[in-house]
Amino acid sequence: MSRKMKITVSIEDENGTTYIEETRVKSLPHIKEIDEQGFKKSFNELETTVLETRKEIFDETVKQYMEEISKKKRNAK
Repeated sequence: MSRKMKITVSIEDENGTTYIEETRVKSLPHIKEIDEQGFKKSFNELETTVLETRKEIFDETVKQYMEEISKKKRNAK
């Protein structure tokens, strides 16, 4: 049985209105799996999952934000 990690990134204005929100959910090893695989292997799996997911969600959020800025600049012309 695994656990899940959920990372959410949102871009909001000063009033708290959310413009962009991205969420990613990934499975993490359960304590029993850590015991079976060994701590070192499980920690490496956990660290890799967290870092890859964080990069993925931040890249996607920044991309969406830049697209919004680009749309607004094109519409302003």
